[in-house]
Amino acid sequence: MISVLFVDDNVSNLHAMREDFGACHDEWDTAFVPGAEVALFVMAERPVDAVVASSALGDMSAANFLRVTKDKHPRTARIAMASPGDRGASLRALPVANFCLRQDCGPDELARAVNRAAELQRKLHGDATRHLVEAVGALPSLPATLLAVDNALCDEECSPSAVADVMSGDVAMVAKVLQLVNSPFFGLRTEIKDLRQAVAYLGIEALRDIALAGAAFHAFTPGQGVPASWLPALNAHSMSVAGALRQVVRVQARAEANVVGTLHAVGELVVADRAPAKLAEVAADVMAGASPDEAEERHIGTTYPVIGGYLLSSWGMGYNVVEAVTRQRELYLGPPRAPELADYVRVVEDLVARHEPRTDVVPPVCQAACVCPLDDGYAAGVGLGEAARLYEDGFSAMR
Repeated sequence: MISVLFVDDNVSNLHAMREDFGACHDEWDTAFVPGAEVALFVMAERPVDAVVASSALGDMSAANFLRVTKDKHPRTARIAMASPGDRGASLRALPVANFCLRQDCGPDELARAVNRAAELQRKLHGDATRHLVEAVGALPSLPATLLAVDNALCDEECSPSAVADVMSGDVAMVAKVLQLVNSPFFGLRTEIKDLRQAVAYLGIEALRDIALAGAAFHAFTPGQGVPASWLPALNAHSMSVAGALRQVVRVQARAEANVVGTLHAVGELVVADRAPAKLAEVAADVMAGASPDEAEERHIGTTYPVIGGYLLSSWGMGYNVVEAVTRQRELYLGPPRAPELADYVRVVEDLVARHEPRTDVVPPVCQAACVCPLDDGYAAGVGLGEAARLYEDGFSAMR
């Protein structure tokens, strides 16, 4: 049973939340408490799987409450509820909430968000991840510029253009973001020349995720024993996946798709930096016939996607990106359905692996798609059969 804690400083609002959401899921154990301080006391006494915080918290802002919750109770899923039209509240909660929803979202949408977030949190914060962090040391904290961005977002008077001004202090980050925004990936007709224009086009959420994607690759350097050619090979493969995603993903999700494609192998990079000998051991097992999941769990205790998702979650990356990176290898076996972002990554990496020239770098990068190819009907089962066919046709036309 999932335990869900609802928090609001207004008793009338709490009664309304109980009326609207108290019975929205038969498997929930719900509690309703007045204010952030009471909620933190309750969570200190007994763990909860998810907390749903209204933007109306008198003793502490909802964003600060969720920040404290993230620090003290990292396994707890965090849902921010904002009044319709309160864009500022959603932006302030962006770095610390798994989901930002409207208060009038309805019980079904809230139930989906809570269940998805709680399930992912359990996966990311399991004992295997904890043992890994204990073994290799704490993963890097958020880069200074992005930490300043998050602090700016917490300011109720801060505008999106002011956030762009904060980011503008990091010349390398600005160059990376503008390079991407003006790349063929987005197909703009006119060049975007500064971050304020980029914010207007992409929005703060997408801009922050893109900046985080660039920072992630600068935070790690392959350790001793990893050949110099390994990192360029990983970068090239990641760019190939990101580029292929552009051809199959719907336009509205292209910013997220680019970030996921760029970062889908970041967990492998973490291991190359912190435990390079394990990277070689895993590769040897895979080349000897083990599945990537089996080899990684044997030598590391968890998988590269979970490690990557854990890092990105700790940095406050958007939920959709974290979920897609974490679940990119989970094969869907149910009836045909519409694709999710993880499906796009899974199918696209398989397409890339079929046509990407294989390098002789040892240990090889991103081996999962090569040793565990998808059958021909899988893409159709997750609603990507036509997209995969068009990609294959386009690739054949270029040859």
